[in-house]
Amino acid sequence: MREIEPPFEIDYTGLRLSVTEHEISDERVFHISFGGVKKDLTIAVGLSGGKKVWMSIPQGRQLEAEQIGKLIANYIRNKRKE
Repeated sequence: MREIEPPFEIDYTGLRLSVTEHEISDERVFHISFGGVKKDLTIAVGLSGGKKVWMSIPQGRQLEAEQIGKLIANYIRNKRKE
């Protein structure tokens, strides 16, 4: 498995979110803090219909997981290009 990302921040719907990556049972998970504006969120990449998708843990905040997951992926991808 690759090295864990150091904590970083992303913008989401006008909020500045703090993101930390963790490893649980060889799986990457991301903890997202909304700075007290709303409840924190944990997301991970899973498989659905043979495709990779972002999922909330526990389930129930799927739309946020998908939207924030894409921002996280873009952040990591752009960082690697530097």
